[in-house]
Amino acid sequence: MFLCLYSLLNKNKNKMRRRRIKFSDFYHNIIMNEIAEIYNVQRDRIFLGSRQKNIIFAKRLYIYILRQMFGLTLSEIANVTNLHHASVIHHFERFKFFHQHPKNFKQDAKNFERVENKIIEVEVEEEIHALEKKKISIRKSLTKLYKIKKLKDERENIKNLLTK
Repeated sequence: MFLCLYSLLNKNKNKMRRRRIKFSDFYHNIIMNEIAEIYNVQRDRIFLGSRQKNIIFAKRLYIYILRQMFGLTLSEIANVTNLHHASVIHHFERFKFFHQHPKNFKQDAKNFERVENKIIEVEVEEEIHALEKKKISIRKSLTKLYKIKKLKDERENIKNLLTK
């Protein structure tokens, strides 16, 4: 199991360093639900080719998240979104511009942060759950090993008593 925390503190530079998360259908659903709620659109309409402003912004945010948080290539994003790679580049660059100029486009930065926080929250919960399962398994293994050790010690004590 890989450690999946999205942001880690880099001790050398005291800066936040992003670590990639493995993309899956699970994260696709989380992202799509959050984006649909933010932009007040239906999930299934986001990639249908509409020119409505909120649908275009939803599409751009989704593409930007896949590239930034999950490190997907442009062709991988094109496959996921069923868009041409040139469209993916266009939407990514447009959102990147808006995201990097938060003075003029505060809402884009807030929307990205909201989805980012949701993904991190889910990722942390998943990791905690996995570690809890591992903890139970480790306890069971330790209990077995302690029993084996106890039996071994008892045998040695009996053997020592018999040899005296």
